[in-house]
Amino acid sequence: PQGDADRNLDWDDDDETAANEATEEFVDALPGADSFDGTNNEMDLGLLASLLRAIGLFLRWNSQVALIQSSDDVSKSCVSRLKFKSMVLLYAKCMDTEIPSTQTSPTTTNAATTPAIDACPDVPRFAAICLFRATYGDDPTTSTARKLFVDSLDGCSYLMRALLRGGQPVPRLFSVVRNVHHLIAACPKSIPKMEMALKTLTAVDGDNDEIDNDDDTEQRNGLSEALVATLAWAYRSDPPFPGNNSDRRPDLVLEILRALYALDNTGNDPSKSRPSDDTMNVLAAVLCELLRFSNANERVYQIKLAVVTLLLNAPEGYGQYLVTNDGIAPLVDVLSRQTSLVVIERNHNSSDDAATVVPVTLALLRLVKTNDAARRAVKDVVFPPGAAEEAFARRASAEVAKGVTEGASRAKNMAPLDAPRGTLRWRLVRLMTWVDSNVKRSACELLWMLCGEDATEFVLRTGFGNAIHFLGIRGCVNLPAGVDG
Repeated sequence: PQGDADRNLDWDDDDETAANEATEEFVDALPGADSFDGTNNEMDLGLLASLLRAIGLFLRWNSQVALIQSSDDVSKSCVSRLKFKSMVLLYAKCMDTEIPSTQTSPTTTNAATTPAIDACPDVPRFAAICLFRATYGDDPTTSTARKLFVDSLDGCSYLMRALLRGGQPVPRLFSVVRNVHHLIAACPKSIPKMEMALKTLTAVDGDNDEIDNDDDTEQRNGLSEALVATLAWAYRSDPPFPGNNSDRRPDLVLEILRALYALDNTGNDPSKSRPSDDTMNVLAAVLCELLRFSNANERVYQIKLAVVTLLLNAPEGYGQYLVTNDGIAPLVDVLSRQTSLVVIERNHNSSDDAATVVPVTLALLRLVKTNDAARRAVKDVVFPPGAAEEAFARRASAEVAKGVTEGASRAKNMAPLDAPRGTLRWRLVRLMTWVDSNVKRSACELLWMLCGEDATEFVLRTGFGNAIHFLGIRGCVNLPAGVDG
């Protein structure tokens, strides 16, 4: 590699330490992010983009081969050098290269698009891919590369600058967000470093030596704010979301939602900032709007599943927001589709059943537990008012009048009084006796809450045979000796 016009950086091919040091010198000698204007450096950018693309493909190939068989020593040596600290920082610095594009990003203040230079290859995108490939994985070499990147002085700053830059094409922004998501999940200690980098980059007083950390007096510019702003832009930018099949915005939205979930599940680290109220309001609106999309588009449906996962940790007040803004019925619609997949399409117990149906069941359970209006709204979808519900009420009264009781239940009908085959309530009742304990417990808990925690209504709607084990857990009936409650 050439550091400047007067000096070549050479090393012995077998001396990895010298190679790393020489590459570090080269990275330090690289010009700043604004040095490429896309006209005088087209040849250099084209070569750089080709090299970065080749590195990314090689790292991807090597990781795939490693899953099948051990790579040879030559391949391991090449991969090791491509994951040097100096190389990882080189990818990050190239990612920080500013190149004009035809599509604006969330930090762009003018809605007009930036004039495009079609001949400019997307060096930052290829660099972001290389950074991801070099730091994604659990093998010792990759784990070390990730740690060195996070611990470096400028690594997280390069990444946050790339996230904040305006005027970026969506594929590039997706690659940047994927790095952010990965670091949040795989290296939680990177979060405060990214937070501090964002505070420094967004400081308005120009004094970055002392950052005021008082969230009550300072506008929040943390990781949550940056991700939610990018989410809102990706969803609300033109053309109308989700665009055509070549539009990458759905991929970007899905990656941001997963990053937000990872950020929300990193524990109560005091160094992790709390999202501002404005950020939470924007997020609440976007999530509700995403839920209202049709399930016909598979990419959008995957986004809705990611929204469901995020709702597992929703604030207590969000249930009322969903009720007010027609967000409950779309959630139950997701539950209907997921239960159909498990009960009807698979028609057998599978190891994937819990991952398919438990998240949406628990998300709805959380909402109905904390908001009575949400409970009524969900119940009206699962047990819709009308002729069928009126017929159920008559049969329920007749069953209770028999005077057959068991524990806290004043009814002992063995089968549900109203659960026609194929309906959502029929599928939920089927899940009550599923082999997977998480599946059956989540289904039981949801139905229990929809019945107002009333043992009699629970038995009437689900059948005593299906309900007895859960009622025993709840202490409503005495389980036979030897049965574990």
